[in-house]
Amino acid sequence: MNTGVNHSQRLTMFALRADKSSGVESVIARLRTAIDLGFLGDGEMLPKEALLAKELHVTAFTLREALAQLRSEGLVDTKPGRGGGTFVSHTSRLVHEKATHRLRELSAVALRDLADWKAMLLGESAELAAGRASPSNIARLMQYQRRIAEAQDPLTACRAHARFDVELAAVAQSVRLSAAALQIYEEFGWLLALAHEEQHYTNQCAETVADIIEQIEQLKPEAAGSIARTRTRTSFDNLVRLRLQLIAEDQKANLASEVEIA
Repeated sequence: MNTGVNHSQRLTMFALRADKSSGVESVIARLRTAIDLGFLGDGEMLPKEALLAKELHVTAFTLREALAQLRSEGLVDTKPGRGGGTFVSHTSRLVHEKATHRLRELSAVALRDLADWKAMLLGESAELAAGRASPSNIARLMQYQRRIAEAQDPLTACRAHARFDVELAAVAQSVRLSAAALQIYEEFGWLLALAHEEQHYTNQCAETVADIIEQIEQLKPEAAGSIARTRTRTSFDNLVRLRLQLIAEDQKANLASEVEIA
């Protein structure tokens, strides 16, 4: 069992997010993301409260409130006494019903803007990575590609996909791109999980990631960036279709209800 968080992982997950709001909900989102993406594994002990509060740029009171909420969700467990501390008790689950409800409420303009923002982010990351990646960097990217391809469930595929995005930004050696990749997952991880509920999307994602890595290996930044941008926008077409389908189902259900009342 790990009893601490790797320093570089803490920098990635916490210090890079110092520009965000430091409220309780922000802390909860960041810690939940760290758990979802595997930066904090099952059974792993969080840093001591004073250190963690400092890394998150929040007060001890704010951190305690956030940890209390995570305990109520069953994501962490605090053990008193010698050798005690706050441990990750299990990884969180993204609830399908909640995610589909949020997709219904997301406007077409907001969904399009998100697609544009993610395409720009991944495209830039891929271009920079093609000129900066080391063999060990490429090996890690391949590792996440294999995890996507071999995923047996949507949540596993979602996490592997998110970790690839974050790793790609890290390979680009850009602090701001890394922070932006984490922010997208914090806010829209549920959307990525919905997309991976279709096996076709997961298969397409694995192929796209493999193509990006191939261009990075061949030192072709423009090709890597083009694939990342184009495929990202294309993948959002599935979510647009799902959103329209959900809205149509709601309208049909409302119409049927009105007919029954009449």
